[in-house]
Amino acid sequence: MKYVIIGASGGGKTSILRRLAENRFVQGTQSTVGIEYFTYDTTIENHKLKLMLWDTAGQERFYTIAKAYFRAALGIIIVFDITDRKSFDQVPRWLRDARLEADPHCVALLVGNKTDLAEKRKVSSEEAQKFAEVNELQYFETSALNGDGITEVFMKGATDILHKILSGEILAVNSQE
Repeated sequence: MKYVIIGASGGGKTSILRRLAENRFVQGTQSTVGIEYFTYDTTIENHKLKLMLWDTAGQERFYTIAKAYFRAALGIIIVFDITDRKSFDQVPRWLRDARLEADPHCVALLVGNKTDLAEKRKVSSEEAQKFAEVNELQYFETSALNGDGITEVFMKGATDILHKILSGEILAVNSQE
């Protein structure tokens, strides 16, 4: 299952993926240059799954490169920093481009990261939830620092993708291909 993690620079995309794939948090992570890749193996409803997680750079200068990785993605996770209004304001652009390039039946999730900094919150849960509902997204809040909500995001997305594969709505990529 190909996932692409997108959003503004500094939102915590790499930290979320490191927390999921390596169960660790690295303070002061450098901005991603281009693309990084992680994998995560799991079992859902007796199906062994490998999540292929593409971590895209959020800086404007890498935007074209990041967009190229949206193609054939079955899962799109758009991350913003709840303490950074600008990162949330960029979500509509990321969503628009992801929906243009990714599998038309992909599962898209919106993630408000850095809940460990709730006292500095600039984007309310209610505002993000409303945006998600209007745009047919599921909304989650996470903290890469302490791991809150990270596994739940990916398990919910993977479960939804699996159900779409099993129903024939989307085609799975076999690891032997």
